[in-house]
Amino acid sequence: MLSRVADALYWMARYSERTETNAHILQVQLLNMLEQSGNEHEYLDHWEAILDICASKEEFMSSYEVIRVNPLIEYLLFSENNSNALHATLRAIRENARITRDSIPIELWELHNAFYLYMQQEIMVRERPFPLISLHYFLHNVRKTSLTVTGLIEDSMERDLPFYFMQVGKWLERAEKMMRMMLIMLEQQKKMTSKWTDVDGTFLLDLSKATESFHRKYPQPKLMYVMQYILQDEHFPRSIMVCLKKLEEAFIHIEKNQVAARFLALNTSLKALLTAIHDIDISSSSLEEVIFLMEERLCQCIDFGHAFSTIYHLYEPSLQA
Repeated sequence: MLSRVADALYWMARYSERTETNAHILQVQLLNMLEQSGNEHEYLDHWEAILDICASKEEFMSSYEVIRVNPLIEYLLFSENNSNALHATLRAIRENARITRDSIPIELWELHNAFYLYMQQEIMVRERPFPLISLHYFLHNVRKTSLTVTGLIEDSMERDLPFYFMQVGKWLERAEKMMRMMLIMLEQQKKMTSKWTDVDGTFLLDLSKATESFHRKYPQPKLMYVMQYILQDEHFPRSIMVCLKKLEEAFIHIEKNQVAARFLALNTSLKALLTAIHDIDISSSSLEEVIFLMEERLCQCIDFGHAFSTIYHLYEPSLQA
């Protein structure tokens, strides 16, 4: 398979995962904002966390003096200055799908193309600032389309190189995002006066789509229990452990020569990351120790992604093109 095709498949999957997750996170926060009416300080703290998870707070603050909801929503959804805005990532998905039309089901290309054109129309006709009900409907459509895409891929694609390059992109993106999400939640706790082991983890459960599955197994949503669950549960499909095992499976299907130097180099680093995640014990660690551990694990995950991209010549394109 040509490296430019592998490149487009890999990044299409990463942007698809990023888009669906960011749309979900924004939906959660919009609902939280309505429920916290009258408690502006709390929901602005949450918006700051959302900004860190979905984009760059430093980049946003270089253009805006303070965090205000309507400019922040516009920035996260449609700003040409934000490379992770939904508008930008949906455009990148569509462009990568166009490049790889011969390697993916035709329905997949048609779905990405049609949704991008719909989104363009939505942006042009909607008033600013967007009414909350319109935003909710728009984000619902983004997520619905993303779930349809997942179903098409699982049901229609042959288990060959195109499929597995997309799988690496998907699971690597998800693992990085979940680690970043937890790290930002921990960083916020440094500002609080309460003991971090007593902090409620409901917001993190909602952001990570873990609320229902967690409560089926555990009664108390304390942050430390929630984080241990997201890190190590072997059945929750968004846990770091599951993401890394799926990533390992896809990588093995791509690189069948398991004595090749590039396989050994990448597999060794991935195994080390899996072991490190398995060995984390949050209950016996201080907040500073957990932050340090999560920073190290996130760096390991990012380093694996860079190494994989370098070996297979998968270089992220400019989203502003």
